[in-house]
Amino acid sequence: MSNVVVHGFEVSPNVRAARITLIEKGVDYHFNEIGFDYLATDEYAQINPFRKMPVLQQGDFILYETPAILSYVDEAFEGLSLQSTEPQARAQMRKWIGIAANYLYPVGVMQLFLQRIMSPIMGSVTDEAVVAQSAKITSQHLDVLEHELTSSFLVGDVLSLADIITGSMVYYINMTKEGTALVKARPKTAAWLDTLSQRTSFQQTLAGLLERKVQA
Repeated sequence: MSNVVVHGFEVSPNVRAARITLIEKGVDYHFNEIGFDYLATDEYAQINPFRKMPVLQQGDFILYETPAILSYVDEAFEGLSLQSTEPQARAQMRKWIGIAANYLYPVGVMQLFLQRIMSPIMGSVTDEAVVAQSAKITSQHLDVLEHELTSSFLVGDVLSLADIITGSMVYYINMTKEGTALVKARPKTAAWLDTLSQRTSFQQTLAGLLERKVQA
């Protein structure tokens, strides 16, 4: 078994981004899937006192916070570089990591995706008011993405951590009927997401819980 372990719930886009990064780097790793109830345990608090996910563990080395995990994996292992060495490009990459965490995740994922996709799966009733409001805000967020996309990837002409984390969020947004319409209305965003979706790393990390939703 690999000494690199990722702890997390497979549906989480942050967990998925960590796994995508490891696959893109060609790193052999073990995925330890945990449920949300495990986050509250004292055992989990020993590896993440904030009780969030993912957590990356490599022997005695433990790391939490998604941006830190993604950067560490890229810098600690050989393989395709996922961060530019050019200062402005690197800054742009970090900007998109921030956009994913501060805008796309709390609204597009935790409101729109959660209500439209996860609530029915979990047997809850979708709050249509939250869906409508979050779709409106997400539309503005995707406008920024559409405006700034100038090539097949977010920063330059190669895959970077910016694409991985932002793509993990937009992938879930696109799973909702509202998000699908928003993405289709933005051709550069649609092409970018399609390019990412065809990558082995994205296909291998799609949660089994969501596969039927994608096929539908």
